[in-house]
Amino acid sequence: MAIAYRIIALILFCLVYIVGLIGNGLLIFIVFRQKNLRTVPNLLVVSLAVGDFLFVLFCVPFGAVAYSLEYYPFSTFYCRFENFIINLSLGVSVFSLLALSVDRYKIIAKPLASHASDPSNQLKIVVFFIWLIAIILAIPETVYSGLITERVSQVDNSTIELVYCWCPNEHSLLINHTFMIVRQILRLIIYYLMPFICISIFYSLIAKTLFDTRHVIYSPNTSARMMKSMPDHLPARMYYHSQAKRAANQDLHARKQLQARQKVAKTVLFLCLVFFICWLPKQLHDLYWFIGVLVYSFKWNLFWQINKTIALILTYVYSCINPFALYFLSSTFRYFYKRHLFFWTKTNCCVQQKLNKSNQRAQTSSSNYPRCSSINNSSTIYYELNRIKTSKNCQQQSL
Repeated sequence: MAIAYRIIALILFCLVYIVGLIGNGLLIFIVFRQKNLRTVPNLLVVSLAVGDFLFVLFCVPFGAVAYSLEYYPFSTFYCRFENFIINLSLGVSVFSLLALSVDRYKIIAKPLASHASDPSNQLKIVVFFIWLIAIILAIPETVYSGLITERVSQVDNSTIELVYCWCPNEHSLLINHTFMIVRQILRLIIYYLMPFICISIFYSLIAKTLFDTRHVIYSPNTSARMMKSMPDHLPARMYYHSQAKRAANQDLHARKQLQARQKVAKTVLFLCLVFFICWLPKQLHDLYWFIGVLVYSFKWNLFWQINKTIALILTYVYSCINPFALYFLSSTFRYFYKRHLFFWTKTNCCVQQKLNKSNQRAQTSSSNYPRCSSINNSSTIYYELNRIKTSKNCQQQSL
């Protein structure tokens, strides 16, 4: 049973490694290859993908070896480096999701304020501080991590030494109950509770804003109201018709823009929910182990052993699940994933042709309106006024 369990674990590690490297690597490549995809939310998603890519690249293969052997076969240097990458990836994920939520709130609730300054410069500063804070928070865990040795008695009265990568690894810190409680509570607040509360607040404000502006999508538009109040006089009627057409285009643009913002907000919300669900068992495990077992000597039973296994699986699966989420939630990313993953098939050409046709229709519809709205409408009104005057003069002469 133990051998089968280890084989299943190794297969899972291999799948996470392959899918995580390809998915996150391709996501990074797509955004930096396509200039039209270099938007604020997409670049923050890239920051998220870079953290997951580093975690998969450096932690998954060596974690698979250590998990299958049930002891740590590597050096102290790599033990500290692995802890640094784990905490760095966790910090980048948390703060990138928080920045994404703040960005969606600014775009939806305060669209004018979000365009007041250059978003590219702000984004560089935000991404820089995300990685800087994640590095600073990962340094203490790196310094205090290391190898510890445990002696286990065998049936034949012999003893063996098992080596583990542990943080903290010093005995003086492990028996310091105040240090262990404060350390674990701070990690729980910084990496889980604080982002969860902030993201919940921002999305509550987003939901309130969308509820207040629901009339933009569902209520009768301005053009319909203008058509109902159109006068009977012909020149004024034609002028109202041109204004109603312009208002219709503006209403259509506003509805499409709001719907696009709602779609992006739903995608970001889904990424946040995936993170909190996948990391919840890990936070519960660390809280119970470092405080309950090591400090208060609680019993370690089958429930917590199952929770430990689930936490291990979900934390590793999370590192490769974001590309899948974007594939199913975003038609743009789905197209580019198909384009680069299945470049040898005919589907790529068909999708490209459909995308080009839709872009041409959009450009044609948006470019025809400005040329027809001002010049042609004014000349038509001028022509109709002259025609009316000519007809009146002819009637007077006939009389």
